[in-house]
Amino acid sequence: MDNVTHALAGLLIAEAAVSVVERRAGHPASPGFRRAALLVGVVAAELPDADLLYSNGVLGIGKLGYLLHHRGHTHTVLFALVAAVLIWAVAVAVRRGRPPARERSALLAVALVGTISHLALDYTNSYGVHPFWPVENSWYYGDAVFIVEPWLWIAGLAPLLLLARGVAGRVVSGLLLVGIVAAAWRVGQVAPSIALALTIGAPLWLALLAVMPRGRRIVLALVAWCVIELVFFTSSFAAREAVRMVTTAAYRDAVLTPAIGDPFCVNALVVELEGGTYRVTSATVAPFPAVRGLDGCLPPSALAAVDGAPAERAGTTSVRWGGVWSAPHAELVALAAENCEIAAALRFIRVPVWRTRPDGRVHFADLRYGGNGEGFADLVTPVRVVACPPFIPDWEPPRGDVLGDDGVSATGDPDTSLYLYRTPASGSAERR
Repeated sequence: MDNVTHALAGLLIAEAAVSVVERRAGHPASPGFRRAALLVGVVAAELPDADLLYSNGVLGIGKLGYLLHHRGHTHTVLFALVAAVLIWAVAVAVRRGRPPARERSALLAVALVGTISHLALDYTNSYGVHPFWPVENSWYYGDAVFIVEPWLWIAGLAPLLLLARGVAGRVVSGLLLVGIVAAAWRVGQVAPSIALALTIGAPLWLALLAVMPRGRRIVLALVAWCVIELVFFTSSFAAREAVRMVTTAAYRDAVLTPAIGDPFCVNALVVELEGGTYRVTSATVAPFPAVRGLDGCLPPSALAAVDGAPAERAGTTSVRWGGVWSAPHAELVALAAENCEIAAALRFIRVPVWRTRPDGRVHFADLRYGGNGEGFADLVTPVRVVACPPFIPDWEPPRGDVLGDDGVSATGDPDTSLYLYRTPASGSAERR
């Protein structure tokens, strides 16, 4: 998720902790404790993104550094727990005097829930996380919420504006609230009906919270946040089922991304392996066509970046097919076996597409992020790479189901050979 959403989650968690302390103490919390709780909430909710300090070029492996190390080791339950304890220890140490036990416990809870909230929010979209490292290295994808979801901003900003005790907090919250509604009209990726709903919904939500007792505002905000997430996850589940109903045994995955602010329109990239052909087909999905039909959904455009042809397959009232891109499955297996940069990238790339350029190099990309050569997940590499990249983490390849039973495995040591695996006809793994 975007960093504003993470910060809002941290602030809501902190305000909830302050409310609990006040209720148990029977009097308002001290300004010092409230400031500490808010600061701990924001720092904890943002800290997992500290991997940006080293994933953008510091490791010396170019784009692979970002692909493989952002949402990497800092986006794990292990890191979240250790980081939360450290944040809490620092917060307690810098407080004047010795904070009461109730306040110390509340700050620890804010730190723990704050760091975990970052992982939980990042899970909700199609980028994914692998939270259980070092025990388990698979990617997990929620495929349910767009990376910047305006309904979450509205749910969090309105109560924070009303709960703010300083002018600066009210101004910042108000500007962000107005800004997210204005952006819905201007970015060109939000359906006009959704932009109108956001424009009406924001002041109505603010007015409802304004007439509520102060102690209930944060409760309502947290409930609203959870309801929004639940609606989007329900829609994602229904969209995946709608896609599965019109695919065959060739189906491997459906990468789902809801329209911004609209859980009733979902864009899909359907990955299939049929015979010797690897195929990706785009689709627009209306998971609840009785509520919102396909005619009200904006069409997906991802395949336009790789010159996808129109898909010649029958749609339904819930699924409208867009374009299709295909290539021999053997090409993907060969690229993974012969090029250690591509093999490393496949530890991140969920929807691989590729083409050989006129200069003989390979343009390899993740169709989730365009594939037009300019995206952060686009690589241009020789067919064979002499020096393999270092610092390659042992994430399970998302497309291990296409590459083979064992997927692709690479060492992070530039001085050792790259180990790649394929599954022969006998079904046993063979080292290449």
